[in-house]
This record gives sequence, C-alpha cells and structure tokens, in this order.
Amino acid sequence: MIIKNSSHTLTLEQTARVLEKFNIVFTVEGVKTKIQLHQLTAISKPYEDRRYSGYPYLVLISSLVDYLRDKGFTDDDIKDALPDGIEI
Repeated sequence: MIIKNSSHTLTLEQTARVLEKFNIVFTVEGVKTKIQLHQLTAISKPYEDRRYSGYPYLVLISSLVDYLRDKGFTDDDIKDALPDGIEI
C-alpha cells in the first residue's frame, strides 16, 4: 500500500474521528487502548509539533488503514473517513 501524503501520520484526535465513523472508538482514550493492544502503530511526535495535540505521539496512517481493512471495510469507505488530502 502506498500512502500519498507527506506526513503519513494522524494525531490521536484525528484517528478517533476516523474510527468514530465506523463506530469502533469514540475517544482518544479508545485510540490509546488500540495502540497499547498493538492494533495501531504510534510513533513519537517531533518536539516542535507537540503543541498541536496533547499527546506526544502520532498514529501511522498505514496501520490505521490495515486495521480497518482487517475489520472488513472497503477502501472506498476508508477513503471517505480519512481527513481531506489523504489518499490510499
């Protein structure tokens, strides 16, 4: 899979909004649980970007897409749920 986005990551808040559209997770705490269960992959956030979110890490879009595909969602459904400007 190729992600056509320069950042390749989403904040925990953005990830929660995507997963909410599929009725999987509704809060950032739910996303953190998915990360702890190794269902989503997170990376440390660069120090200069930490002011945009209350959490010091980001979720890899590729892990989110893979997770949703494993749950049986189609690429079209996933594309519709991702923030604007992100293509899979």
